Amino acid sequence: MKAFRRPNILVIYTDQQRWDTLGCNGQRAVPTPNMDALARMGARLDECYVQNPVCAPSRASFLSGQYCSALRIGTNGVRFPEDVPTLPGILKAYGYTTAQIGKLHFEPHSRRDHRDPPLRYGFDIMIQSDEPGCYDDAYTKWVERVAPEQLDGVRTMLPPAAVMWGKKGYSDVPRNTHEPYCFAADASLTHTAFVTAQTCDFIRRQDKNTPYFCVAGYYAPHPPLNPPREYIERVDRSKLRLPVVGEEEAVSPALRDMTDEKWRDAACAYLAMVAQVDDGVGELLECIRQRGDMEDTVIVFTSDHGEFLGDHGRIQKGMPGHDCITHVPCLVAYPRMISAGRVCGALTEAVDIAPTLLDYCGIQTPSFMQGQSLAALLEGRTDVHKEAVLTEYFGEHGDRQTTVRTEKYKYYCPEQGAELLFDLKKDPNELRSVAGEPAYAAVMSEMRLHMLRAVQRAAYQGLPRIDEY
Repeated sequence: MKAFRRPNILVIYTDQQRWDTLGCNGQRAVPTPNMDALARMGARLDECYVQNPVCAPSRASFLSGQYCSALRIGTNGVRFPEDVPTLPGILKAYGYTTAQIGKLHFEPHSRRDHRDPPLRYGFDIMIQSDEPGCYDDAYTKWVERVAPEQLDGVRTMLPPAAVMWGKKGYSDVPRNTHEPYCFAADASLTHTAFVTAQTCDFIRRQDKNTPYFCVAGYYAPHPPLNPPREYIERVDRSKLRLPVVGEEEAVSPALRDMTDEKWRDAACAYLAMVAQVDDGVGELLECIRQRGDMEDTVIVFTSDHGEFLGDHGRIQKGMPGHDCITHVPCLVAYPRMISAGRVCGALTEAVDIAPTLLDYCGIQTPSFMQGQSLAALLEGRTDVHKEAVLTEYFGEHGDRQTTVRTEKYKYYCPEQGAELLFDLKKDPNELRSVAGEPAYAAVMSEMRLHMLRAVQRAAYQGLPRIDEY
């Protein structure tokens, strides 16, 4: 009997990257040859949706395999509990060396001192930097060592929350989506370059007889939109898309002076940052090839959520969970098990990735994990997976908001305010709600039932404790 070797795992995890930023997903303004090559090498999950429209809860769900309701983490600013099992913690018990490099965002970053060692969360190695350039952390210390004369050029403005906590900033450069500018230091000193360099270094140092699990946590293309000029010059401005706004949608006051040319500036900078991540992906793939590990490595490329980029009159992210926010790229390559070039059109969720990776490692999925392994879908043993996908958002002072999406419809229900329903076949950009139209009354009932069942699965974790009287 042939001995089973547990594979290495590399998760390439970007921040705020829309599904439509990859060439293989139809984007034509800037080449993404390495992401596209990864898609050809393995499988492309064409309909993958995240469980929360903002960073921290989406990431918590992703690495725990649990929905936000089960974790009780529904918005940013909530610390991930140390006693909640995580994918790296489970793998560590099976002999894996585990590493987190770059952004993790399991702790609120605005009110902590980034000079202090981070919490471990099952990782052996933590080279953490949740925000590029605004704190004294692993990234700025790296720049200080390799190019101290350019440290000021990588500095960025503090997030507003950090200012509220009394932190002092190093820079006053803008940090919003509609305020792009050029990176002021060498391209080799961006946060993206830092994550690539540190991840390659980690991979090269690993013992061939010990499997590893590594998360390469890229901050890009999350704003501030400050790519190096050389990447801006790669973008074909004539092929940039402009924002799509419905007739009944209100444009944010801060964006009312945005012209088409200004939106092209923002989109150009956004895609330029994607292009640098793509270069990083190429370096990571080459690093694995040089070790001769490609057959024995599971590679996942995905993001925590998308970006409005002017769509619906908004920027950044948030509810009601439009596809530009919740629909993310998701590529999975494992040459030993997944045929090259497979495209999966079934609905999938980010919460499904953790049990999938355990499946490929020959490790049972714990009872508390709520995602479902994608192995059968990825390998072509089935073409179906889920009937509906769930996105949640809730905070201490905000109302609960829930979105359920099927192949044909999207339904949004806030605790306060009006329900929304979008007919995705007739209105793929979700520009006009049909929630109040009599012709959709039966669909509304069906989607409400989908939401109830989805919330029950998410919130009612496990079975009740039952014992003898």
